[in-house]
Amino acid sequence: MKNSAPDFHSLANSIVAAGGAADPSETHGFICGVLAAGARPDKKRWQQELATQLDLEAVPAELNRALIELAQESQARLQDSDFDFQLLLSDDPDLTARTLTLGHWCQGFLHGFGIGNFKGKLQPTSEEALRDLGAIAQVDETELDDSEEGENQLLQVEEYVRVAVLNIFTEVAAVQESSRPATTGDEGGPTVH
Repeated sequence: MKNSAPDFHSLANSIVAAGGAADPSETHGFICGVLAAGARPDKKRWQQELATQLDLEAVPAELNRALIELAQESQARLQDSDFDFQLLLSDDPDLTARTLTLGHWCQGFLHGFGIGNFKGKLQPTSEEALRDLGAIAQVDETELDDSEEGENQLLQVEEYVRVAVLNIFTEVAAVQESSRPATTGDEGGPTVH
């Protein structure tokens, strides 16, 4: 699948140009958290939530288009049976910078999952994964080991987060599907209110 969504650097430039405060990883995590909670924000609410996330009065049209593309691409990849969903993280050669963006991604995800307002009961593995994401979000840059072993550990944690998010997304979708009345013609998921 061709990635039509913006990459880390182009999104970072767009956010900075708009005067936004959040980094692309945190923003992508937020979008994925909302989606994983089963919410499909309506357009007006989506713009308000993203403006709040980016610490902007309003999201400029060009950045809004990029964020909508990112959300659509993320939703498609989360739903894809090939499991090719990827976290939007910095490719900076500095291990500390990449680790911090992973922490920001997890912060954004947890915030978005809360905004998405999932009302069901998660399996213990998903509840544990959310707690783990909370711990990863609290990464302390002074405790990082800038070595090959540190690099391998970061890759393992990134993969854990990726798989955990896929599992949470799939589980929430299954819970919502099983609680949906069989006769509804509702094509979309719940909206954020």
